[in-house]
Amino acid sequence: MTSNAKITGFIPYIMALVIPSLSATAFAKVKVVTTIPDLAWVAAEVGGDHVETKALLRGNENAHFVDAVPEFTRLTADADVVCIAGLDLEVGYMPAVLTRSGNAKIQPGGAGYCEAGKSVQVLEKLTTAVDRSMGDVHPAGNPHFYLSPKALADGAKEIAAALTRVDPAHTIDYRKGLAAFAVKMDALDKEIVNLLKPLKSLQDKAGGKPLLIEYHREFSYFLNEYGLTSFGSIEEKPGVPPSAGRLGEIAAAAKAADVRIALAADYYPKKTLERFRELSGIELVVVPTMIQPSGSYKTYADLQRHIANSLVTAVTTRSVKI
Repeated sequence: MTSNAKITGFIPYIMALVIPSLSATAFAKVKVVTTIPDLAWVAAEVGGDHVETKALLRGNENAHFVDAVPEFTRLTADADVVCIAGLDLEVGYMPAVLTRSGNAKIQPGGAGYCEAGKSVQVLEKLTTAVDRSMGDVHPAGNPHFYLSPKALADGAKEIAAALTRVDPAHTIDYRKGLAAFAVKMDALDKEIVNLLKPLKSLQDKAGGKPLLIEYHREFSYFLNEYGLTSFGSIEEKPGVPPSAGRLGEIAAAAKAADVRIALAADYYPKKTLERFRELSGIELVVVPTMIQPSGSYKTYADLQRHIANSLVTAVTTRSVKI
């Protein structure tokens, strides 16, 4: 065999070794881990084919009270980007998870660390001193912005920024994904406004008086976006179950104010909610507050429609049940 023939035969062998290696590096997807499923969905929308996403929560938990289980540490240890809602929503478990992960780039200040709440126009930000006697308060503001399509679109800016930091080669794609996501959320916003017209009309006829009360103030962004007002919360202190005395007082006050709906997340105690209904005669609307990949509301649009339709059904027929 000539020298040239040897070289020619050797080239395919080298390429067979090199090409798989290049492919694995060049086409590896950005691994994104988020706390809530809604943020994982946003990352997939913005990142498209360049990302693979995983949420730590299933969507049926109370995001305030979650344990830092070993699985969370395993997932974050291997992540390129970790995105939290922020505003202290995950303060009870994520600091420990991040520390235990041993992953430098996803620590606060690292290229892969993301707090979606940083780009949101925050509601209910406290300006007074806070202590634990006040309950589970959030000095930086209400963290449940993800129930508002427009606020979620704002939060997506932080996700796009994190993806760009760790994967600058696809910056243009991430910008396009972010722009498309904003358009999608604007369209959804208009759809939900239309669905809620019967409830908004009743509120307007009542002179703008609130027709609903919340168990916990986690629907603030949803209500604010759609021009609805809240009578307040059944809880006396955030995160603290209401006493029998509190239930009696707030039930009487809500009934006197002609409140029509008590709105609550599906992870709050049914006995407490049922007792409030018995005392007040006010209909309950119990809904998920996050996408539930293994539940009935697997998409963000479906969740928004479900909340809107449930409210309208309750206020027009008073037939919604837990």
